Amino acid sequence: MLFRSIGILYVMRYAVKVRKNPGLSQVYEQDLVTKANMKQSEEALKASPRQKTAGIAALILFAVMIYGVLRFQWDLPEIGGTFIAIGIVTGLIAGLKGNEICEAFMEGCQDVLMGALVIGLARGIVVVMNQGQIIDTLIYALSMGVKGLPGSITAVGMLGVQAVFSFLVPSGSGMTLITMPIMAPLADLVHITRQTAVLALQYADGISNILTPTSGYFMATLAIAKVPYEKWFKFMWPLFIIWTATGAVFLIIAQAIQWGPF
Repeated sequence: MLFRSIGILYVMRYAVKVRKNPGLSQVYEQDLVTKANMKQSEEALKASPRQKTAGIAALILFAVMIYGVLRFQWDLPEIGGTFIAIGIVTGLIAGLKGNEICEAFMEGCQDVLMGALVIGLARGIVVVMNQGQIIDTLIYALSMGVKGLPGSITAVGMLGVQAVFSFLVPSGSGMTLITMPIMAPLADLVHITRQTAVLALQYADGISNILTPTSGYFMATLAIAKVPYEKWFKFMWPLFIIWTATGAVFLIIAQAIQWGPF
């Protein structure tokens, strides 16, 4: 709750600053281009009765998809098939021919193509590290760097190690599976409770999610929103530091009180 409150205050402060002076926005130039393109599109397009009917059909099919997910536990194949059906049915209702439907589909994919490529690249990095069998070596080397430190400093060091490793394996469950078999015995050796070690993992995983460039869905979201990663990094870096410092303070407190029964 505290981390969420800090994040809200950080964003609100930025929003107030940009509202007073839009030029201070990290994506001010991109926003100008996007607004100009949207204005041109609104002036050039006017929905016909058939297009309006197609829009209604799309909403109905979308509602069917939601019902299928909730009632029949549809997964990605069914959801993907429904979206394809939405494209075909609405295209036919709008009066498009087969080739025109395909062209419209490809035109729509252009906006998410970069995100799809980034997802593949991010996943590829993880696959290379797994197949190269270097992940455990990296974790062992990082863990040895904090082994000889005092208890409270070691707890903070674990946070740093987990944060670094979260950039290599953005999956929280995957990171837990790989790091905790090393971090749990290390915590026992330096007289840190295992709950504190788990807390370091949770903080690192949660905090790093706002910057992890190997996270496919994260990079895809930035690509779809047309926000360059370097702009996002510049905006979120101070919040990342604040959250990390806050987490470090809580870890020191957890170590001081020997948090947890184990």
